[in-house]
Amino acid sequence: MGGEVERDGALDVRHLAVTRDSAARIARLSLRQVDYWASTGVLEPTTDRRLSPGTRVRLYSFVDLLALMAAAEMKARGISLQHIRAVVEHLRTRGYERPLTELVFATVGRQIYFQHPDGSWEGDVRPDQIVMHQVLDLAPLRNRIESEATERAADTGGRVERRRGAMGGKVLVAGTRVPVETVVRYLEAGRSVEQILASFPSLTAADVRAARRGA
Repeated sequence: MGGEVERDGALDVRHLAVTRDSAARIARLSLRQVDYWASTGVLEPTTDRRLSPGTRVRLYSFVDLLALMAAAEMKARGISLQHIRAVVEHLRTRGYERPLTELVFATVGRQIYFQHPDGSWEGDVRPDQIVMHQVLDLAPLRNRIESEATERAADTGGRVERRRGAMGGKVLVAGTRVPVETVVRYLEAGRSVEQILASFPSLTAADVRAARRGA
């Protein structure tokens, strides 16, 4: 992966640029899906250059990845690609350049609703109808990008540490940006080790045990 810059051990997402292969892996999509979404204009990479007839460079930025993962999450909830594309195209006509990362989205069955900056919701719901929705939280997706776009040193497993300038000096799981206090909160909330590892793919069971001891 090219274009990755670290500051004091932390990934600088402003300069993140990953290949289509890495983008597909992080977003849990196939290369065919990533290519199709790019070709139809749903989610195009920031960098897409043909250097020669046989050489094409496509790089996905942090924002590209976040949008890709948001769309993949909607698809996993049963929303069709055609529906996602229609929503994206509609929002672009409303002036949003990157709608999938600029707005708050919610799903109701196979319908999509979105909240504008003024707080108003738009979608297929009737004006007075109460909506029970699942908000698409982008925070775990951001965590997954940072976790999977960086290589973790093999000797950092099962330890905790402080790194200068990283996460405000908090105690972290070694080799990651995951605060020990975050893991402890998950444990206190009754989350299993498996659930924690699903939320933080860069961690191992030994890291969870180390976080519990570090607390």
